[in-house]
Amino acid sequence: MAWVGRTPVGFVILIWKSKRRWVGFQWGGDIRRVYEVMLRRGVPRNTIAAALVRAAPAEARAHKLD
Repeated sequence: MAWVGRTPVGFVILIWKSKRRWVGFQWGGDIRRVYEVMLRRGVPRNTIAAALVRAAPAEARAHKLD
């Protein structure tokens, strides 16, 4: 399950599965950085991509995350 919030200064992304939780955030506008940080934390690629597409579809398409 993922919750995505867009704030005036960036993104807040919470992803959780049973007994595992991940938090991703970015101050600024580039979602590619959120993707890279969450990969380093061990979040599966398809889970991150789905959350980022929900957060900012146009930017996700620009970075080929959809």
